[in-house]
Amino acid sequence: MTYQFSKTVYHMKRIFKNIILALAAIIVCTSCEDYFDTIPADNISLDMVFSDRNLTAQWLSNVYSYLPDETEQNYTGDDNKTNGVWTPGSIEGKLPWDHCNSNLINSGTLYSSSGYVQSMWKAYYRGIQAANIYMANVDRCPDMKVPEKIRSKDEARALRAIFYFNLFKIYGPFVIVGDEIFDPEIPNNSISFTRSSVDECVKYIVDEFDTLLAAGHLFSFFWQGSGGVNEFNPNSKGNITKETVEAIRSQVLLYAASYLFNGDPFYKNLQDHTGKYLFPQNRDPLKWEKARNAAKHFMDNNPDFRLVYRGKTYDARVESPASPNYQAFNSVSEAAIGREMNEEMIFFSTRNGNNLYYYMTPKHAGIQGASSGGGALSVPLQMVDLYFTNKGIRIEDDPAYFNYTNADEELFTSTNMYGRPAPQIYTDPVDGYIYFTVGTGYPIMKQFFNREPRFYAAFTFQNRLWDISGAACYSDFSLNGNSGRAKNGHDYPKSGVLARKKLSKNGQGQFNIFIRLSEIYLNYAEASNECGDIGEAIKYVNKIRSRAGIPEYKGYGDDATPLDIRGMQRIEIPLDYEHVTNVIRRERLIELAYENHHYFDVRRWGVAGMPQGDGWVYPSWHAGGEGGNMKGFDVEINMPPGSTLPGSLQFYKRVDWETRIYTERMKLFPIPQNEININPAIVQNTGWGIK
Repeated sequence: MTYQFSKTVYHMKRIFKNIILALAAIIVCTSCEDYFDTIPADNISLDMVFSDRNLTAQWLSNVYSYLPDETEQNYTGDDNKTNGVWTPGSIEGKLPWDHCNSNLINSGTLYSSSGYVQSMWKAYYRGIQAANIYMANVDRCPDMKVPEKIRSKDEARALRAIFYFNLFKIYGPFVIVGDEIFDPEIPNNSISFTRSSVDECVKYIVDEFDTLLAAGHLFSFFWQGSGGVNEFNPNSKGNITKETVEAIRSQVLLYAASYLFNGDPFYKNLQDHTGKYLFPQNRDPLKWEKARNAAKHFMDNNPDFRLVYRGKTYDARVESPASPNYQAFNSVSEAAIGREMNEEMIFFSTRNGNNLYYYMTPKHAGIQGASSGGGALSVPLQMVDLYFTNKGIRIEDDPAYFNYTNADEELFTSTNMYGRPAPQIYTDPVDGYIYFTVGTGYPIMKQFFNREPRFYAAFTFQNRLWDISGAACYSDFSLNGNSGRAKNGHDYPKSGVLARKKLSKNGQGQFNIFIRLSEIYLNYAEASNECGDIGEAIKYVNKIRSRAGIPEYKGYGDDATPLDIRGMQRIEIPLDYEHVTNVIRRERLIELAYENHHYFDVRRWGVAGMPQGDGWVYPSWHAGGEGGNMKGFDVEINMPPGSTLPGSLQFYKRVDWETRIYTERMKLFPIPQNEININPAIVQNTGWGIK
């Protein structure tokens, strides 16, 4: 099935057939019906689908299926999938397998003719077309009650707007096809498609959301439980809710206000075939007011969403970080995991694959009873160094942090490089949570002690005890280690550090979270700072920091006290626009790491091509932004002749394990070249030629 704008009029029959095939696949997996076992897809008509309530509902399920499964990031290209490669396609990580399309981004070999560029574009427009067909036909279903028809039609409409927004993030301004369902008999030249401008695209999406919210037909995430207290509404599970629409509306307006879409000079001259400019010609600061108001509206009107605060166990809710039993690690871990009891989860999908678990579980070859996965989602040391110490400050600002370079070979001694000797249990100095145990023969590097709780929720490092599942064992990423290259082929972390966020000793999440309350707080903080309200910006950054178990910043009003909510000394910073921008960005990169934000955030901020690190978005020692030499530990550790370094210390020499390419045109994907070849009115993004 192809969805190419100029060819669509000839391929609608093929589109319908393929949607039916996808629908059949869903029914085979989710129903006892064998209807499609006896009736070929070619013989199914819209009349047949929308005359049966079950088939009608399954059509809507098919529309939902175009939401991306972001747990599957080793994406190889499928015209029916919208899965992104945003984690391994950024400095957050790397999947080493040759078939991964993230490699095209990292190597700078993604072109307008690349299959992934084309398939992502096609898949989202298929989802849009499937939503249009549903909205045009659901009223014909005789067995579906009118309220359900109205609500489900609004769900399809909201999904269509979400698909457009995802296209916007990836490709920039898109082609709006409206409600039209194309007749295959219309001649090719009877329909003309062009890209709308950034402002037109944003207005279209926001207007769609505003119409849906005004209508009031969507489920709410909550309903009133016994005792008059609002509780999670199980009918909303996996559905688009009014809260979903309000939250994504906040995202859309934040992106619209950001540098990339609000006056970026790189796109200033991009025009369509009529001479219309597709990007704003000047920066409009009022867009930040809209973004701020949208985030504030969500927070004010949805008080039942709360940040996750946990105590000594994962399911023990506490009122705030000031609670005596509060544990930061349990809180930050559970906040990102999709479960019904996650009170900050706003928008999620019930389709949650096991791919993340496979990517993030070490191989553990040869260890009886140990969990074994692909163990391959490598983390560049650029990302490792972004996390704060337990003082809540950057590693370069903490005098107790041990820094070294490969030139300091005289420092490579077990006394300097390693932390506490075995057997040693390392606990959080404030709340006593056990982060790891140093085992005999498995020493832990000094740099892995005294880091913030989110660091321990994010990474499995050399010789860390794997205690999430299976038999407890130490993960060894060195050449001949249980999770290293010699025993496991491609299934090892090339950097010597493995991502683990969203894995929990409390079990895997049931859902794939798209938006949680932390993001809304950070949206609001960013927009407030851009509007000149530094006090509000610091206030909401501090809410994230106190939950993370690190000291808050000193700001204004209630944030001006010497001690923060946990009784920790506040960190004083210059309260000016530039510095507050830096702390907001750093907080966002850490808090929302491995949740498919980094890739887009550094692009919308216009910093992805930073020639030299600023010490906030990228470490000051890193050159190239999203490009440049990725640093890792020496997972090869083949001892050179005459070396005086023990092999276990040689591991920690920093090496370049991958060189990435980033150029300014990579802020956005190119428009698929075959679309432009067929219809030149769909102009190409700046910087992309025919490849």
